[in-house]
Amino acid sequence: MNDALLEIGTESLPARFLKSALEQMRAHGARLLTESRVSFESLETVGTPMRQALLIRGLAERSEALLSLVVGPPAKLLKDADGNFTKQAAGFAKKNGVAPETLTVVEVPKKGPFLQAKKEIPAQSTQEILKRLFPALIASLEFPKGLVWESSRFRFGRPIRTLCALYGKKTVPFELAGVKSSNKTRGLAATGSRPIKIESPSRYVDQLRDDCVVADLQSRRESLGKTLAGAMEGSQGLLDGDMDLLEHTVCLTEHPVALRGSFKEEYLELPAALLTTVLKKQLMFFPVLSHDGTTLINEFVGVRDGISDGQHEVRGGFEKVIDARFSDARFFSKRDLETSLAKKTEKLARVSFQKGLGTMAQKTRRIGELSRTIFLALLQDHELDKTAVETVSALAFADLQTDVVGEFPELQGTMGGVYARAEGLSEKIAMGIEEFHFPIAAKAPLPTTIEGCIVSLADKLDTISAFLAAGFKPSGSEDPFGLRRLGNGVIRIVLEKQLRLSIPELVDAALGFAAAEGAEAPFDAAAAKKEVLDFLWQRVETMFLEKGFKIDELRAVEEDGLASLVRTFQRLAAVHALRPEPDFVPLAAAFKRASNILKQAGIEVGSNGDSPEIDPDLLFDAAEKDLFSAVCRVESEVRVKVAEGLYEEGLRSLVTLKPQVDKFFDDVMVMAEDPAMKENRLRLLARMVRLFKTVADISCIQN
Repeated sequence: MNDALLEIGTESLPARFLKSALEQMRAHGARLLTESRVSFESLETVGTPMRQALLIRGLAERSEALLSLVVGPPAKLLKDADGNFTKQAAGFAKKNGVAPETLTVVEVPKKGPFLQAKKEIPAQSTQEILKRLFPALIASLEFPKGLVWESSRFRFGRPIRTLCALYGKKTVPFELAGVKSSNKTRGLAATGSRPIKIESPSRYVDQLRDDCVVADLQSRRESLGKTLAGAMEGSQGLLDGDMDLLEHTVCLTEHPVALRGSFKEEYLELPAALLTTVLKKQLMFFPVLSHDGTTLINEFVGVRDGISDGQHEVRGGFEKVIDARFSDARFFSKRDLETSLAKKTEKLARVSFQKGLGTMAQKTRRIGELSRTIFLALLQDHELDKTAVETVSALAFADLQTDVVGEFPELQGTMGGVYARAEGLSEKIAMGIEEFHFPIAAKAPLPTTIEGCIVSLADKLDTISAFLAAGFKPSGSEDPFGLRRLGNGVIRIVLEKQLRLSIPELVDAALGFAAAEGAEAPFDAAAAKKEVLDFLWQRVETMFLEKGFKIDELRAVEEDGLASLVRTFQRLAAVHALRPEPDFVPLAAAFKRASNILKQAGIEVGSNGDSPEIDPDLLFDAAEKDLFSAVCRVESEVRVKVAEGLYEEGLRSLVTLKPQVDKFFDDVMVMAEDPAMKENRLRLLARMVRLFKTVADISCIQN
C-alpha cells in the first residue's frame, strides 16, 4: 500500500471559498476512488488560500477486478431463423465488449429467459487510475464564483499555478489548465515562494511546516490563538475575539503572525459600531476593549501572513492604513450630520425598493400605515408611545441616504440610531431606528421596545406580502431576498413579545396597502393572502419542529393557528405535555373516529360557534346519556380554563372523557335508522368535537 497526494496551488483563494473546497475534495475523492474500485484507509484534507490538498492514506496498488453480469434482451432474440445472431443480440454483446458466442441465458423471475453477458473489467494499477482521477476531482470542485484565465477555458475559484501529485514517491503525471503536475510545490509567499520538492505524501505537512506554512486548518487555528495572546501581552485591554473574524483569518493566512498597534485617541469620539466595522470588515483587524469589555480603547491587533521579520515596519503600515480609514469615517460621519434624518427621507422617492413594488418612499408610507394598524390592535394590552411609533416608521430608512451607510451597508439602522441621538430625539425613538432590522439572525436579539417591535414587524410583513404577491417566492435553497429570515423574525417577535395579534388580519392590511401604493401590477388578493399565510405557517412549523414538537401536534393546532400565535403556542404546549399520558393517544383515535363520522355525515365542526342543542329525551342508551352528562360536566370548566389561557388544564379535563367516549362507541350505533335519533347523536359528537377543538384537533395525533 502507498499514500497519495494531490495539491492544487492557486492564486489567493477567497477565505469564504476554502472550507467548502476542502470538504468537496474529501467527498468527491472518496466517491471517485470507490467508483474506480480502489480501496483506501483514510482521506484527509489540508489547505490554505494558496493551496488545497488531499492526502489519501493506505491506497491499494491496484483496483479490484470486476465481473459484471448484465441482463439484456429476451433469450428468443439470440438467433434468427437461419441460426445467425440477431441485431439485438449482436448489439447487446458489442455494447458490453463481449463476443455474441459468449452470451448465456438466465431465468429472470416472473419474466422468463433473458440473454446475459459476463462483462469482466480487469484490475488496473492505481498509478494509472490516479492520472484520470486527479483531473476529474479538480474539475468537480464548485465555487460561488469561478474564473477563466487560460486558453482551455478551464474554470476554477482562482487561477491554478501549480499541481503537485504523488503516489508514493512517484509523480502522477497529468496536465490541466495549462499546468503540468510535478512533485514540487511553492513555499511561503513572504519568503519568495521558493519551490519545495515533496519527498512523499506522508512528509507533505511537515515539509511545509519547515518552510513556515501551517497547512492544517486546526493547527493554524491554534497558531493564531497563540500569536494573538502573545500580541496582547502588555496591553491595556482585552481582545475582541470575534469568532467569525477568527475563522476568516484562519482561512486567509498560511502563517499568521499577530501585531498590536494603536490609533489616535481622538477617533474614539466616533460611534463604536463604525470603528468596529472599519476594523473588522474593511481591515480584518481585531478591536481591543477596555478591561471590563464595555468600550473600545485605541488599540488593535492586526494579523500579517508571514514570518516575523520587519515587525516594526508592518505595524507602522497597519497604523497608517487605520488612520486613513478612520479619517474617512470621521469625514463621512460629520457630513451626514449636516442634514437631519427627516431631510434625508426626501430623497427616498428616488430609491427603488424593488422593481414593480415602488420606491423606498412608498414603502416607508406603507410601513407607517401598517404600524398604525398594529399600534391600534395592541393599544388595549400595552401602554404605547404613538409618537415613537410614527417617528420610527417615518425615519427607519433615512440612513440609507447617509455616506456612512453607503460605505458600510451593514451599519443600516445602527447609524440611524446614532444620528437620531445626535439630533436630540428620544432614546426610545433612537433605539427603535437602531433595532429596526432586528432580529438579523435566528437567535439574534429582538427590538427592545414594543414600539420598535411594531415598526420592525410592519416592515417584515410588508416585504413578505408584497414580494409573494408579486411572485418572488423562495424555492429550495434559493431565497435571494431573505424572506425566510424575515418570516422567522415575524414569528419570533409575535411569540417572544407575547403580542396578541391576528396575522391574517395584518396580512390583509399589508396587501391592501401594497395594492394601493407601490405595486405596479394588480394581483389576486385572496390567492396572495393564502400564499403569505402558508409561507408564514411553514416558518412556524420549522421553528417548533426545531424545538422538539412533533408534526402531528402542529397539525392539531393549525386551524386558526396564525390568528393568535401566542394562543397557538399555548395549545401546542398542552398537547405536547399530555401526549405521553396513557389515555391520550387512545382518546385521540376515538376522537378521530368521531370526526370521520361527522365528516361522512357532511357536518363540519370548528372551534368557534354555538354548541348544537341536544334533546335529552332522545338519548335512550345509557352510554350516550353518560357521554352527554360528562360533556356537560366538563364543558363550562374547559371554556373557563381556555378563556384564562390554561390550555393544559383544559385538555386534562377533556381527557377525563375517555371512559364515556369508549363506552359510547362500544354500545351506540350513531347512524341509527330513526332520523331524529341519528341527528341527536351526531349533535352530541359535534358538541364534543367542538369542545375539544377549543384546545386542539387531537384527531391529528398519530400512534
